[in-house]
Amino acid sequence: MNLLPVVLKFQFADLTCRTAFLLALLLAAPVLGQEASNIDSFEAATVSLEFPSSDGDYHLVQASRDLKKWVIVGQYPGNGKPAQFKDLRSQLGDTQFYRVVTKSEPFLDGLLDREWKLVALHEADEIIKPKKGRTHSMTLSRDKKVAGRNDCNRYFGSYSMVKGNWLKFGKGFLSTKMLCMPGSLDFKFFNSLHASKGFEVDGNKLKIYYGENAKDWMEFEDKT
Repeated sequence: MNLLPVVLKFQFADLTCRTAFLLALLLAAPVLGQEASNIDSFEAATVSLEFPSSDGDYHLVQASRDLKKWVIVGQYPGNGKPAQFKDLRSQLGDTQFYRVVTKSEPFLDGLLDREWKLVALHEADEIIKPKKGRTHSMTLSRDKKVAGRNDCNRYFGSYSMVKGNWLKFGKGFLSTKMLCMPGSLDFKFFNSLHASKGFEVDGNKLKIYYGENAKDWMEFEDKT
């Protein structure tokens, strides 16, 4: 099947968002557009695309199923080179729309520099929640550092953002050595982060998909 995206350029009413690109990826039939973006592949759960990156600017990749509700699925610091994006979420519908939003200042509603606290782990038919009073959190900074609480311990480490959507954490986290109470999710929290794939930010909610097929997901909330 010959699959072409529709790319629409338009100006936002909000002057802080100077440009946007809307990519409509349709499975039902070939679509002709004003411009063709470089689409590397489209499978049931993965889409890859390329877009221009402005030096010194900040870019968010947003996705929507209905052009009404948009969630953040990728984040880039601009460096003047073409940005490669690969969506590693597993919950894509048959139709996904993508747009890239650019502005000259960091996004306060993006992924970075926010304290995300774990709400639950969603695995198959099981929802695992931290026990009352237990905190598992993380803050991702722009200098590629991650830090937070893992129940009774503090930790820090490094991360990278591969193709804008895959949160890849360093091989190991440095952590204090307190022995947490029985029932702690401390080991599972670290293991799930190390198995992470794509992410999705919706307001003060964050999902990180993890596991071999990225079918499980961690649910976080920014309560600030």
